[in-house]
Amino acid sequence: MTLPLFAISYFFIELGPNMTTFVYPSEVFPTSVRGTGDGISAAAGKTGAFLGALLVPHLLASVGISGVMGIMAAVSVLGIGLTLVALPEPKGQTLESASAEVKPEVAVAATAVG
Repeated sequence: MTLPLFAISYFFIELGPNMTTFVYPSEVFPTSVRGTGDGISAAAGKTGAFLGALLVPHLLASVGISGVMGIMAAVSVLGIGLTLVALPEPKGQTLESASAEVKPEVAVAATAVG
């Protein structure tokens, strides 16, 4: 019973946060800095994971389990809000237009010509 529960929880962990630190940056950074941007994004995610692992025991001792869960919920809602507001939706766009390297009209014209 433990293994299926672990697999399901791991699936949902990877479904959300991993999307914004691994898949999404490779679509929105310009090709000239895509590797660097992807690396910075992954490093920021790992730094957040490190800080969470470091701070949770201290928070647990000071505010209890309810307070820790409330703080985590607030941080998650803040992350969702920032993702929706600050990051463009690349669905249905070429990598060049999603990363704002070229204007969408130019990308469509280049695709039609080539």
